[in-house]
Amino acid sequence: MTSRPYVEIPRPYEWSPSRFDVELTFPASSRKRAEQHQRIAWELARIHDVEAHTPYKINSRWSVYEENWGNGERHGGPDYRRLKVHGKPRSLARYLAALPRVLTAVERLATRAARTFGSWRRSLIAQLEGHLEYEDPTTLRIRAQDFRSTVLTTLTGFLAQGAPRAGHRDPSRPLWEQADTVAAEVWAETGGVNAWEAPEEEVQEQLRRMLRTDLSVVQEQETPQTPQVPDTVEELLDLSGPAEHAPVEHAPQSLHTAKAAGAARPAVASVPVLVPGRSSAPSISPPSSAARLGTVPWPYGGPPVPMPRSALKVPLRHPEGTTPPREPAERLVAH
Repeated sequence: MTSRPYVEIPRPYEWSPSRFDVELTFPASSRKRAEQHQRIAWELARIHDVEAHTPYKINSRWSVYEENWGNGERHGGPDYRRLKVHGKPRSLARYLAALPRVLTAVERLATRAARTFGSWRRSLIAQLEGHLEYEDPTTLRIRAQDFRSTVLTTLTGFLAQGAPRAGHRDPSRPLWEQADTVAAEVWAETGGVNAWEAPEEEVQEQLRRMLRTDLSVVQEQETPQTPQVPDTVEELLDLSGPAEHAPVEHAPQSLHTAKAAGAARPAVASVPVLVPGRSSAPSISPPSSAARLGTVPWPYGGPPVPMPRSALKVPLRHPEGTTPPREPAERLVAH
C-alpha cells in the first residue's frame, strides 16, 4: 500500500517570458494538516527566492440572503489546500525538486517528537508528578495531536535560520507545554533538514518538464548538407561515373521534322454542339483510354428539355408587366 504524497506537483506553465507558474495541491486528510504543509512550502519558497501566494476560493453556498439574514455564509476565502508559486525557470526547478524531500523530512521529525510524547506519557515521572491525574484517553489524544501540530510549526521556522541550542526539559511541567524544547531536541539529534539541497538530476528533470525539451518526444531535424563543388575537372569526371552511363541529350524537333517523322499528336475529344431544330442531342461516345488525357467531358447528361411556362419567373411570363396601366387624371375627373 503506497502512502499518499504530501504535495501534488503538476507541470509548470509559462505565464510570461522567463516566468513560470505552478499550482501546488496538498491532499492531506485534514484541513489543518494541509495548511501546515502549505506553510512549509511557503517558507521554502522564500528560501529559494520564488514568489508564492494563496489562491482565493469561492464559496458555492454563498448568497446575499445567506450572508446577511441566513447562517452567515461568506463569499469565499483563502484556499489553504493550494499554493501558487512563480519564478524563474532555474529557481522554480530547484524549489520543486527540494519540496517533496523537505516535506517528508519535516514530517518524520514531527513523528519522532510525537513518539517522544508517547514515551513520556507512559513514563513513571508523568505518573508521579500528577500531570495525567485529570486526563482521560480522549483528552490525551487531543493533547498529542496539538503537541505534534505545535512541533511541526516550530520545525517549519527552523528551515531558514536553523534551530537554537536545545535546552533541558522541566519535569515540573507537562510535556505538551514544552513542544518547542522537544522540537529543538529532535532537530539536534537528527542533524536537521537542509532546505537548500536539491539533486541536480531532479532539477534537470523539472526543467525538462517545464521547458518541454525531452528529446524522445521532440526530435531535431537534420540540416541538409550542401554538396561540395570539385576543384578540378578530373574530380568532376570521377564523380560523374563512366562515360557509357552518361545521359544522352536529344536535339529538339521542329514542327516540320515532327510531321515528317509521323509523330503522333494527342487526341482531343470534340465537344458536340446542339443545332437549333434538332429534337435530340447527338450521341456521345466515351473517349478512348489513349485520348482521355486532355479531354473535356460533356457537362449535360441528356437532351435539353424546354422549361414549362408555369416554371418561368413572373417577369418572363409578363414582359409588359402585371399592373394595368393607370388612366390619365383628366379622364378620371370627367367620369
